[in-house]
Amino acid sequence: MRSGILEAADFPTTQEQQYVVDELNGRSDADVKEPDLLRALWVFFSSMKTAIALLLLLAVGSVIGTVIPQDSPPEMYIRQYGQAKSSIILKLGLHDVFHSSWYSFLLTMMSVNLLVCSINRFKLAWRRAYQPKVLASSDQITGMQVSDRVEFTDGSVEDAESKVVTALGGARYSVSTDRDGGDVCVYAAKGRMGIWGPYLTHLSLLIIFAGYILGNRIGFDGYAFIPEGSKVTGYYPKDSEQIRDLGFEVRLVDFTIELDEKRNVSGYKSHLQVFDGGKQVAEKTIDVNHPLTYRGATFYQSDFGLEGMIIKVTRPDGSPERVPIRLQTQAGPHGKEYVPELVPVDVKTGGKTWAFFVHHFAPDYVDSPAVNASDLPINPAALVYVNERFAEDPTAWRKIGWVSRDTPAEYKGHKIELEDVIDYTGLQVAGNPALPVVYAGFAIMLLGVFASFYIHHRVVRVRISPSEGMIAVGGASRADASVVERDIARLREALGR
Repeated sequence: MRSGILEAADFPTTQEQQYVVDELNGRSDADVKEPDLLRALWVFFSSMKTAIALLLLLAVGSVIGTVIPQDSPPEMYIRQYGQAKSSIILKLGLHDVFHSSWYSFLLTMMSVNLLVCSINRFKLAWRRAYQPKVLASSDQITGMQVSDRVEFTDGSVEDAESKVVTALGGARYSVSTDRDGGDVCVYAAKGRMGIWGPYLTHLSLLIIFAGYILGNRIGFDGYAFIPEGSKVTGYYPKDSEQIRDLGFEVRLVDFTIELDEKRNVSGYKSHLQVFDGGKQVAEKTIDVNHPLTYRGATFYQSDFGLEGMIIKVTRPDGSPERVPIRLQTQAGPHGKEYVPELVPVDVKTGGKTWAFFVHHFAPDYVDSPAVNASDLPINPAALVYVNERFAEDPTAWRKIGWVSRDTPAEYKGHKIELEDVIDYTGLQVAGNPALPVVYAGFAIMLLGVFASFYIHHRVVRVRISPSEGMIAVGGASRADASVVERDIARLREALGR
């Protein structure tokens, strides 16, 4: 079985075969006689070497984008790679490979290569599918992948032609006939969709690349941080400190961390509500793998933390006072650390005033020197100091201990407790209007792969020659030769031989 784009019988002569080779290589006589820049570029992009080089460069770029952490703060690269290497990484865009200009340039070059190669081969594929050469000699037919000779000593040429055409048509072949003197040539083909499989695959890659590049240009990606009970109307794009409006509001109802029996995190979930024009239009509890999408913006669970806490002071007469205290988040050696505002809070009771402040905060408090078991807000606690004289006097402050939801502290009849913590959720906000283009490309790719591997182009040729006293029958297919052998056997039966 001969492989490749053409069966040998489609262009049987030496001259035509050379034409095919020249066309596949993007060459013609004009290339030699009239060299110019445009033709040189055309030949360059027609070259298989160019395609291999571009594929290797894209592969290297993709590997770099996998090995080097992507889209991290500059401090992380300095800490991990040092000042010199991190400077190279940031300048060359290796910290965001798949959105870099050079990666898009390589994809564009690859697209041009695919387009030029497809154009070079299109005329050839069109001829095979819709303008086949019907006339072929007996020797050319018997030289095909599968062939046979049938004696033709009686009956008319028209009768034999009718039987051949009927038999091939019944096998769902598209049949064409032509006369060569007193001989009749029959050309039959089926599975022409298989010819276009590679072209559909090339087209799908072009569409996918175009969608990817377009998505990088018109898409958006950023972050939004929402405290519990609050709303946001915008997000911060990557590498920007200017908020960009969403056109609607997103509210965080609640943030929860789910744990298993061994206190391992099994999920981070944010209960979100979307308001548009003052009306709630969407609501969903999202996690890492289940985002919320509204008006082209998709919200992914990305981060979490603590915005603040509520300290509740209950006076001896039972009257409560709730004091919100903000927390600043900073990176520590073992994860996130939360630093409370060191601002004294006055509490008035019976004409007297005393003050307290939170000296330290532990998100996962344990009664040990380590204080924190993790940076997860699982068992939050606050270290409280009180002062009943002058807040400015540092010697007057007295530590009353750690307070939590379940463990309050007592101070002169007052109960001090950590009533609640205010979580915030960190959301990645992304939108890609070109995503349907990419999906369409993948759909066309599936169609192209199916056509290439499951639809096999078959050709059957017949020459009825009274002068030679024989009928030459031949066939070719990219599939198993037995498929064509069965079709030729049907022809013998139809001819009564």
